[in-house]
Amino acid sequence: MTKLVLSVGSRTAQGVRENNEDNLVVDLDRHLFLVADGMGGQEGGEKASGLAVEIIPQVIRDRLAARDQPTQAIRRAMEEANRAIVAAGKGQPEGRRMGTTAVLAVHHDDQVVIGSLGDSRAYLIRGDSVTQLTVDHSVAQALVATGALTAEEARISPYQHVLHKFLGCTNLNGGPDIHPFAPQPGDRLLLATDGLTGKITENDLRDGGRDFANVQDWADHLVKLALDRGSKDNVTCVILAFQAE
Repeated sequence: MTKLVLSVGSRTAQGVRENNEDNLVVDLDRHLFLVADGMGGQEGGEKASGLAVEIIPQVIRDRLAARDQPTQAIRRAMEEANRAIVAAGKGQPEGRRMGTTAVLAVHHDDQVVIGSLGDSRAYLIRGDSVTQLTVDHSVAQALVATGALTAEEARISPYQHVLHKFLGCTNLNGGPDIHPFAPQPGDRLLLATDGLTGKITENDLRDGGRDFANVQDWADHLVKLALDRGSKDNVTCVILAFQAE
């Protein structure tokens, strides 16, 4: 296998919201990266995403040190974060569920493993190909899976942002989605909240993969582009670039 060198860019912006409920982790030493989008009101959302970025990396580090496989480590970490967020949310007002999305990447032994819950997404940009590696855990997307809605109808559905699975659920229904892949030289991996993905197109990602040699410049550009196009949410992304040593 070709040894790969990893570079990272990241950016979070409050945007027009009163506060920033997004959180991110960039751990280059351990090649662990995470984006979380909190929900449940100002204090609740910030607390939920804060717990996610505190607990998940620590559990993954501990489990990998104990020789768990990355897939096992990610599942264990998300389950522990979920229990903590459910417990913390018990004092929330009725009807204000406290929770957070989470999408993460662990680069370990020539493989990247993606874990996701909610509707924060991971995209792989490889040459002219843009692939969404995650599935939104929204009611609208579940209806697409059953054939009740088309993908186009889902994009304008009132259930587009209603999540049925996220960190903070009393029942995770099978746990996080896991997607492993083998990175190649030139690959770019984007982890992002829906404040960004709702305003960015596949063409933007395809063009940016070619136009921005520096991934920090690209992360800054994508966040600004989402805000310029009217994103009403917090906007956060982490971009990984894989290059041959």
